[in-house]
Amino acid sequence: MTPSAAESETTFITLSAAGDCTLGIDSRYSHNFNKYYKKKGDRYFLKKVSPIFSQDDITIVNFEGTLTSNKKRARKTFTFKGPKKYVSILKKGSVEVVNLANNHSKDYGKSSLTDTQSTLRKNNIGYCRSTVISYQTVNDVKMAFLGFNALERITKSQIRSGIVQAKKNKAKIIVVSFHWGVERKYYPNAKQKSLGRYAIDCEASLVLGHHPHVLQGIEKYNGRYIVYSLGNFCFGGNSNPKDKDTIIFQQKFSIKGGKLQPENNAKIIPCSLSSHKKTNDFQPRILSGSEKKRLIKKMNKLSRKLKVSISSSGKLN
Repeated sequence: MTPSAAESETTFITLSAAGDCTLGIDSRYSHNFNKYYKKKGDRYFLKKVSPIFSQDDITIVNFEGTLTSNKKRARKTFTFKGPKKYVSILKKGSVEVVNLANNHSKDYGKSSLTDTQSTLRKNNIGYCRSTVISYQTVNDVKMAFLGFNALERITKSQIRSGIVQAKKNKAKIIVVSFHWGVERKYYPNAKQKSLGRYAIDCEASLVLGHHPHVLQGIEKYNGRYIVYSLGNFCFGGNSNPKDKDTIIFQQKFSIKGGKLQPENNAKIIPCSLSSHKKTNDFQPRILSGSEKKRLIKKMNKLSRKLKVSISSSGKLN
């Protein structure tokens, strides 16, 4: 039987992914992020990367914190919040989906999570967390975004059931985010590898990781990618992180005949989380020249045992 024209056509979808975005502060330590917002406005923060995000088809980041007016903070070392109007930073930066499955989503109580979710909904930004799957239709293709906080107890059956649910709902591309690993560790641990590979075994199309606050390597497993840690990105939680290296991971998916094709057109875009070397100005920038070369060399070292090599242009092989 000859396939119809529609069945034989290939649809392409370019996804960009970035790491921890904390749009706000812990007032016990610093008010710097709020000062920048007051002085420079909402377009400032993602200004230098929004050309990347606006030209792709969909962008996801890990949203690490809350958008709430609640005043009672959780008992923990760091608690992050910003006013609800900070959601415009995401909108004007062309971020369409956020992961909320992390250890800062309830920093000001359970209602701070519902406040954040409500604000995201009102602004048409999708979010994923535990059993809440974000479905996005991009170029007439249904995508599913799932998020799991592996710092809490999660089981492989929960991961499998989430992916099965996404498949039942006819998602052709399934992106799974994990909050996992150990802070400031540059290599994934056994638990990260086990969960990431299991998600791919369950037919996740891509796995994205965060929590270590630094970059970790990228693995190619059964033809699909596991990005173990995207690092910090637009990060209001630290006024001067020692390691400011970060990346935008970008993958071009192709769908033909209603099926995801095995092509792996992916690359990294080396970035710094700040436009200043000696402080955090909360404005990620794209690296070039010797800085780009250095970061690609670093990512090759981190990915060496994970069956991925990265060319000088940033393309994954």
